[in-house]
Amino acid sequence: MREQLVLSKRLFTIGAGYADSDDPVSAGLAISLFQDAVEIFIWPLLKNLDAQAKEKANFTSYFDLVATAPNNKDGKGLPLKAKMMELNTARVNFKHYGNLPDCSQARKFRAYSEEFLVLSFLKFYEIDFESVSLVYLVNFPNVRGKLKDAEKMLSESDYSGTLAECAIARSMLFSRLEEFFPTVDRNLVDGDRVFRDIPGMPRFQYFSYISEYLSRSRESNIIAMLGVPMRDYIVMQRFFPAATKMSSGDWRLRYFKKPDLDESIAQKAIQMVTTLSLRAQEILGVKEEPEFAGAKDGGRS
Repeated sequence: MREQLVLSKRLFTIGAGYADSDDPVSAGLAISLFQDAVEIFIWPLLKNLDAQAKEKANFTSYFDLVATAPNNKDGKGLPLKAKMMELNTARVNFKHYGNLPDCSQARKFRAYSEEFLVLSFLKFYEIDFESVSLVYLVNFPNVRGKLKDAEKMLSESDYSGTLAECAIARSMLFSRLEEFFPTVDRNLVDGDRVFRDIPGMPRFQYFSYISEYLSRSRESNIIAMLGVPMRDYIVMQRFFPAATKMSSGDWRLRYFKKPDLDESIAQKAIQMVTTLSLRAQEILGVKEEPEFAGAKDGGRS
């Protein structure tokens, strides 16, 4: 069951990203994904409750089927029926008739579908929607391990530790993309020593500047390839320390400026790196199984 709940939240999260775009096609995609997130939650629920649902049951029939299911002893009903019917109508209009919705519709249906999922997760499974972690979908064992460490730090209100683990996870993830975007050789900065030995030369770190510029360009290219919104990239630049893996295997964290952190920023950090990981594995075609399917974390870095 956890797989379906995680997938439902994942589809909602993707849809929420499209809902932030100001174009009608993205709005239509968001609406379709919101409806999919709702339906993927409901269909396994029908099976669990032994509802008499046919394979091609109509979405509008789900609400009555749940309420009258044999194993639904308390007669619990799905919430927000009218809003969900409105969402389904908007999805049909876009998907089957090509009617482009207004961008504001996507944001409205994001609120509707989130409210539905929050209430339904709690009512039928006593699970907090926000607590459902997408980290289990990450197929890179070392990255997933660090993100789980970050979640543990978050549960202990250690926001600085959360950001540190997220920074390391991001660095691990980016190392997976070296085939496309090679890491800048650390020895490049040693070129500054040559200039320091020349009498009369200004104490300017030419190669350090070039190395920093190339590193930032590499990161910008990766971010662009993964389709990260600029607002998320700005958050990472502002709050994430630079994480470098030393030859000993330890990680060194370098803070440009210690930011003021709170729970929302820490949660956002985990969400962003998780989303980056999911997009990267889609692009790379990673076939490793997610954790809940039985995979075990390896020792790769």
